[in-house]
Amino acid sequence: MKQLNIILILLTCISLNAQIRALWVPIWEITTPEKANQVIDDLNNHNINQLLVQIRYRGDAAYKPNKVSNFYENSEKQYHAINDSLFDPLDYILANNTNPDLEVHAWVTTFVITGHNLEKLHPEHIYFTNPDLLTCDFSQEKMDYDSYMGAYLDPGIPRVQEYTKNVILDIVSNYKIDGIHLDYIRYPDSHYGFAKLALEAYRKDVKFQDADAWKQWKEDQITNFMKDLYSNVKKISPNVEVTAAVISNLDEAERYSQNWIKWLQEGYLDRAYLMEYSTSTTSIEKHLNFLSNYNLDEKIVVGLRCWSTAYKYPAYKINEKIKLVNKKKYCGYAMFSYTGIRESEYFKNLKIK
Repeated sequence: MKQLNIILILLTCISLNAQIRALWVPIWEITTPEKANQVIDDLNNHNINQLLVQIRYRGDAAYKPNKVSNFYENSEKQYHAINDSLFDPLDYILANNTNPDLEVHAWVTTFVITGHNLEKLHPEHIYFTNPDLLTCDFSQEKMDYDSYMGAYLDPGIPRVQEYTKNVILDIVSNYKIDGIHLDYIRYPDSHYGFAKLALEAYRKDVKFQDADAWKQWKEDQITNFMKDLYSNVKKISPNVEVTAAVISNLDEAERYSQNWIKWLQEGYLDRAYLMEYSTSTTSIEKHLNFLSNYNLDEKIVVGLRCWSTAYKYPAYKINEKIKLVNKKKYCGYAMFSYTGIRESEYFKNLKIK
């Protein structure tokens, strides 16, 4: 019996410290049961142990808002490309994933709220019903939906924070997921954040106002959102991991008010997934060596580029990066994205281990 207990403890430790081999799967890859089945099969056949499945793209849902409990108000509408109104992609994946070693994490966008085509949004989408919640630039012009990755809600508006937290907590409270994965948890750029309601909040919060105070206040809006969300997720389901896709370069992250190092250090982010999308293995190694100075390796997953554009980006270049991460003390890697891997036919040549 004593030997059995020792074996069980060792197996538990091995499981807790297993290297993460994650894959980001965009929302358009799970719009039918057939496509969702293909995703599950592909991941199980290629040694992936963590599925980051996008269930909120731009203020929409590849799940059922208020599925059982409606404690957290969530009125977002179904993602436009899901033709069957009864189909719940997240529930389907959770029900049909029979691999106990494959974790399912719900990947959601936070503050970006539109794509570049407004015709794909439901008429009751928040972009149309609450235009006062959109962020503005320093000239008070609302952010153009055709810029960047789409228009953002303004994180400095209390109602925006409450609205977004309700959406995320609704998902956590209604689905037995392994994690919630946050994307676009930042401002769109340094010259945004000037919505009227955000400026009102700033003037109320900050007595001595200058450029440094404004910059710090914006960073605090993202950090406080992260801190409060983390606390509430853990109250609902202590075992659900809270993770985020983050801007890898710290100077760039500061520009977007995303102090993810602080989130990890102060304990309201379980893991950061670096968007380390350079094609240069040497550049990535140099940057990872720099980040190791923060002693946070065990909380960092390295996100790798897995798509090709006009120029050739062969699979062996990705394998080089996987090998690099495996040699270091980081807790694993994530590949972006499933669509890129399939379109470039990478699966047959990737060495995922």
